[in-house]
Amino acid sequence: MNTVNEKSRALRKRREVNSMYLRFVPVTLLLLSSCQGTQSHDPSLLSFRTPEGSTLTLNKELEIPAGNTHALLQSGKLTTESDSNLYEVSCRFDVRSFGPRIIQPEVFRIHRTEDGQRRASDAGIWAFFSEIHLDSDKGTDVIMLRCQSWSFGMHWHFSVADMQTALGDYFTFSFPKNDGSTKGEPQ
Repeated sequence: MNTVNEKSRALRKRREVNSMYLRFVPVTLLLLSSCQGTQSHDPSLLSFRTPEGSTLTLNKELEIPAGNTHALLQSGKLTTESDSNLYEVSCRFDVRSFGPRIIQPEVFRIHRTEDGQRRASDAGIWAFFSEIHLDSDKGTDVIMLRCQSWSFGMHWHFSVADMQTALGDYFTFSFPKNDGSTKGEPQ
């Protein structure tokens, strides 16, 4: 009779364990799925990731000043480091050869993007940046477009739409849609 009670207790214990697993597994899966980031197709959102096949078009001539290997844009206008507002998004178009020179309109392929931040000062100021590495089919010695903005604390970043605002009508981003066509300027 002892063995019947032991078997009965073992069976009850196994059922309790199975019941616990049946409750635990769905809850765990729900929690794990909620941790996954949601990628947006809207360039105005921070969760947007530049899809493969995206391009950056230089719409008009861009002057690289004498002694520099870059042009700096902010609020749609060419500017200099000393005249820029570090707390607003600015974008630097980097090339390998020094100016003065003019970069002609062209469509550049985006082959890699990187977002990050670094401490800009001991006073709690952080620099947030996005680097968009570019390739040229015309042989232009382009390196990348690097957009940056400073902020107090680590609570702020900027979107692709914010970068487009900094670039003005000098540059336009194009992103492939789900059907393989391209989309023009971010909304």
